[in-house]
Amino acid sequence: MSDFYDYHDEHENKTEQQSNDYSYYETSQEEPRRYTSFDIPEPERPVKKKSSGFGKKVVKAACLGLVFGLTAGGAFFGISKATGMLSKNNGTSGTGMNVNIVRTSSTDVKTIEGTDVSDIVEQCMPSIVAVNTKVVTTGSFFGQTYSQEGSGAGSGIIMSESDGTLYVMTNYHVIEDSTSISVTFNDGSQADAQIKGYDEDADIAVITVDYTALSQDTKSNIAAAVMGDSDDLKVGNGAIAIGNALGYGQSVTTGSISAVNREVQMTDGVVTLIQTDAAINPGNSGGALLNTRGEVIGVNTVKYSDTQVEGMGFAIPINSALETAQGIIDGTIVPKTDENTAYLGITGGTMDEASAEKYGYPAGVYVSMVMRGSAAQRAGLEQGDIITGFNGESISTMEELQEKLSECMPGDEVTITIQRQSRDGSFAEGELKTILGSKSDAQE
Repeated sequence: MSDFYDYHDEHENKTEQQSNDYSYYETSQEEPRRYTSFDIPEPERPVKKKSSGFGKKVVKAACLGLVFGLTAGGAFFGISKATGMLSKNNGTSGTGMNVNIVRTSSTDVKTIEGTDVSDIVEQCMPSIVAVNTKVVTTGSFFGQTYSQEGSGAGSGIIMSESDGTLYVMTNYHVIEDSTSISVTFNDGSQADAQIKGYDEDADIAVITVDYTALSQDTKSNIAAAVMGDSDDLKVGNGAIAIGNALGYGQSVTTGSISAVNREVQMTDGVVTLIQTDAAINPGNSGGALLNTRGEVIGVNTVKYSDTQVEGMGFAIPINSALETAQGIIDGTIVPKTDENTAYLGITGGTMDEASAEKYGYPAGVYVSMVMRGSAAQRAGLEQGDIITGFNGESISTMEELQEKLSECMPGDEVTITIQRQSRDGSFAEGELKTILGSKSDAQE
């Protein structure tokens, strides 16, 4: 049987030596003690906590040497770099967004004569920012809550400017649970940023900066990135990663495209990413993965950590990242909040086929705890029940139950199919109905 965890909280399942780590650099004044759910009696209400898996493991990585040749004629920004203006008329992509994104299909994208990686980096660095956050983590020990302020560092890509607002794309896990956000531009100047929106599942967020409040010097030293076409990538293409590694400021690593459409198992599901051997270090999250023409082909997001593995970094393909960003800016993607996140209120884990056969139980989601006052308790769920269906569809894992719940809203009536053990040890199937609550209600 797998480790038990509450369905609404992310579950990390990794060892010291091996993991898929988000490349997000987080520091705090003091490392808090961590406790498992078995150390604490059943709580009156769950306490929200920031996931512990976002890049807290800092690993050393050597910069890879230049392993590809460069050709002249790389794409530049499609804007007037000389004046720093983020033109609304140059190089628009026709994506349907209410801001203009420079794409390689633009007819007036400028080119550069690139003979070295430094030529590309020099032209592309103005479109990359460092994203710095303040976060407060909370926890509970024997019913007593504690909080701790920390800081995080990631990266971002300047997408465009429209009506006095500068749009910057980054990873969701960079700005998750942040109490304040600031960005540092290529010239070293800083500005406060606000969250426009995010898609947690896609790990993409859009933050905004008041462009009118920036100094003329800063405006003249920033530019919008040219977005490439990740569907055209081939294994062996050159790759350049730029980002705020370890929070020290912008740095550059180089390598090649190791694989495309790589399915990577994360703690919250499988995602399709670009694999590269250009080093992706903590703090690189949200930064740009470039091709040898200086076009953004991916958003750096995660690395594979293992004592026997080197050079396995991953990036979100820019085509899917931009599609998500479009939904965020246009308002068609509504971010999940505690208020609109459905809450069932159980702790449990997957009873897989092997465990089920060993213990004589049905396969499904084993319920180890039912929270008081929750939708699960109102339904009549009990400790030891096995959930095997949800709204008429069969489920066999906690992940499947989480996916079904993510499609629901607070106030929805749902039907839960269970297997319950009788006194003679046999199991009988039953159906329970309940009205789902919200995550915010559970924390009040």
